[in-house]
Amino acid sequence: MLKLHWRGLLRVIGVRVGPDVWYSLVVVFSLTYLATVLGLPRPLALVSLSIGLVFNVLSEVFFGALSDKLGRRAVYGAGVVVTIIWLFVFFALLDTRQPLLITFAIVVALIAHAMMYGPQAAFITEQFPTRVQFAGSSMGYTLAGIVGGGIAPAIFATLLREFKTPFSIALYAAGALTITGIVLWFSSETAHASHFSSKD
Repeated sequence: MLKLHWRGLLRVIGVRVGPDVWYSLVVVFSLTYLATVLGLPRPLALVSLSIGLVFNVLSEVFFGALSDKLGRRAVYGAGVVVTIIWLFVFFALLDTRQPLLITFAIVVALIAHAMMYGPQAAFITEQFPTRVQFAGSSMGYTLAGIVGGGIAPAIFATLLREFKTPFSIALYAAGALTITGIVLWFSSETAHASHFSSKD
């Protein structure tokens, strides 16, 4: 798999990095930001996040099905664009310290994540022929998790400590999402491809 399908592996890592960083920002770092930096009650952050995750789960199913019709790249790519735009709105809404606006920010953020995560599993497996599909998918998924979401919280904390503004965090996440967008742009559409067979 490493010898013949390394390009597929790199594509998988590339398309996962952006969504992983974004998910870590919304689900992990926002709790710390709201409670520690803004000094808001921790239950507010937890309730807002719980509501957002309900929307995340439901919309993942919708966007996954939509990618079957419109294509993986179209839905995934739209999610990248929406997320990059929402990045800079997200912190502005959190900084209002208003519970409804904070909840709205998190709900939209996790719906945007679902636009990418919904088509992701299908897109990843479709990068490899059947005989190496499991190895390629699991390896790419794991490596991307390390370089994306795995180290993201530490980077967020460092950026905030050094620059004293969440704008630096938004720029970092935007960079990761841009990588995902570029990889998607140069990837082939696989939703309606029929190049897999028992001989692969």
